Amino acid sequence: MTKINEKRLLNTFLKLVTIDSESLHEGAMQAYLVGELKKLGCTVWVDKAGKKIGSDAQGNIIATFKGPRAGKAFLLSSHMDTVKPGKGVKPRVQNNRVTSDGTTILGADDKSGLAIILEILHTLKETKPVHNTIQVVCTLNEENGMAGAKNLDYSKLKGCDGLILDNESVTELLVQGPEVSDFKVCIKGVAAHAGVCPEKGISAVEVAAKALSLMKIGRIDKQTVCNFGIIQGGGATNVVMPQLELKGEARSLCPKKLDKQIKHMKDCFAKAAKAFTKRVDGRIIKPEITIETPRRYGTLNVPKNAPAVKLALAAAKKNGVKLKLAASGGGCDANVMCQHGLLMPNLGLGVQKCHTTEEYLDLKEFAQAAAIVLDTVLAYDK
Repeated sequence: MTKINEKRLLNTFLKLVTIDSESLHEGAMQAYLVGELKKLGCTVWVDKAGKKIGSDAQGNIIATFKGPRAGKAFLLSSHMDTVKPGKGVKPRVQNNRVTSDGTTILGADDKSGLAIILEILHTLKETKPVHNTIQVVCTLNEENGMAGAKNLDYSKLKGCDGLILDNESVTELLVQGPEVSDFKVCIKGVAAHAGVCPEKGISAVEVAAKALSLMKIGRIDKQTVCNFGIIQGGGATNVVMPQLELKGEARSLCPKKLDKQIKHMKDCFAKAAKAFTKRVDGRIIKPEITIETPRRYGTLNVPKNAPAVKLALAAAKKNGVKLKLAASGGGCDANVMCQHGLLMPNLGLGVQKCHTTEEYLDLKEFAQAAAIVLDTVLAYDK
């Protein structure tokens, strides 16, 4: 039987986490991966996304590992960057876990995915089983809004089925993720001396407070949430605040519900503007409100009968893992790739407490994830 080499898998991971690759500083990681992928026999292409997004790396990697079986390529993808603090990682292996020394993150998000991809290719090269061509996609700057995936040349991909390797527990396969819209509001009130004639002004903060008091915020329903996280305005305590800026977001697994929530939020600000419109010294004054709602990324929605989903479930069962389909409130490269027609659910790898200095990799789950990926790749025949 074709099996992964768990010792080599671990050693590969330990090597990868010692290569610094905080977001927009993925140059060293890109260079290392290109070299390893070429050694494994891949044809490697690197795009120009790095310059577009401000990374010190040239771009995203698309590597093609030719398979003996004709048909579509199967895609495997992980991202090259990490959050901060990710410089000088010193991994420690103990009690079937890998941790950092506590001063940095570990970087298992997402170097565990990169390690599994390299191990899959090593195993296929050594054992030479029948399989379709595999295309590996290693992206830049996933942690800062999936900028690498957004600038990937999708015309280079020769398939639409695959797996994103960037989730936490191996028992979870993400098939749904939200569409997210940013929400930026600028409120222009009317300045007045707060100690002499406050009634002649319009306080931008009062307008904002009125709008927010009318608004549904937080958990809207099982699929939809809304939040304001940044408020900036004012410059003096004795001036009726003339301007205020709020930044927030709304996200939902259902695009129609997201549109409904955004409309509701806009309506609340319109009602607040009307409530503070008044006559001062014979003229009408009112707050001016401008709202921007750019979409950050679209939904992840992989059908339950998609090839990668069915094959991953079967592979998990074969390896004794109870894999469940799940929805996430966060986003990943899979969201972006889904908008380009790629059906790539996101498999968990045994990563826990990611984005913290307490991050660790569960080695049992890590090995199980690698086995699931291998069996999924071998079973794919389209």
